[in-house]
Amino acid sequence: MNKKILVVLFVATFMLASCSTISKLGIGGESVEEEMELQEIKAEPTEVSISENIFYRDELEKDPNEDWGMRVISGLEKQLIWSQMGGKLRFQTLPPNDLNVIFFNKDNDYEDVIVQAEVENFGPLDNAYSLICRANEHGWYEFRISSSGYYELLRFDQYKKDEGKNAYTSYTEKRLNSTLIKAGLDKNVFSLSCIDSTISTLVNGEQIYFEKRPLAMEDDTFSEGTIGFGILGYGESLDMTFNWVEAVKP
Repeated sequence: MNKKILVVLFVATFMLASCSTISKLGIGGESVEEEMELQEIKAEPTEVSISENIFYRDELEKDPNEDWGMRVISGLEKQLIWSQMGGKLRFQTLPPNDLNVIFFNKDNDYEDVIVQAEVENFGPLDNAYSLICRANEHGWYEFRISSSGYYELLRFDQYKKDEGKNAYTSYTEKRLNSTLIKAGLDKNVFSLSCIDSTISTLVNGEQIYFEKRPLAMEDDTFSEGTIGFGILGYGESLDMTFNWVEAVKP
């Protein structure tokens, strides 16, 4: 009996000592959540939001030449056919169509602005729509999405173009895929935000992620300029529309 009591006392003493040691290590007493200050896992909030304060909006129902001027970056102008279809500005191209055409707004310059548009595809998927901000004689920022689900964020430098070099610098280094882009014949709303030195993007109301972070680049090359939109083709005939374009105050 005495041996059993001694064993019980020994075990009890050992457990008390262990609890004291654990307490000194900081394990126990408080919960793991309290000790490590764990937070609820939430989706990272979108860093760019679209206000309802619109600088400028074009429903593209009238002659685009009234407000926009065209510039052919590559390809031949005669490859492009444009028309208006049910309140949409329709672009079709003749093959071969390695074509990059941009339309710049004639009357409005902005420093901080979010330019966005609704686009729709009616033909081959090997294409791209582009949005432009802070365009001036020195260059601009450009965001592209394609009907096959790809995107790219770039800067255009006119001095490189004048030297016969590739004028585009890609922040993403190449075209990347995003599930935010509705592929095929669906509509997409995409946005390019130029606020201070931060250049960022949205597709269908959500910010694109690049390398596990929101796609937002710091670049102070251009501080102001006009807005623009455009189309690109990579070898197939195209059939695509811009349904509206607008410039929104951040």
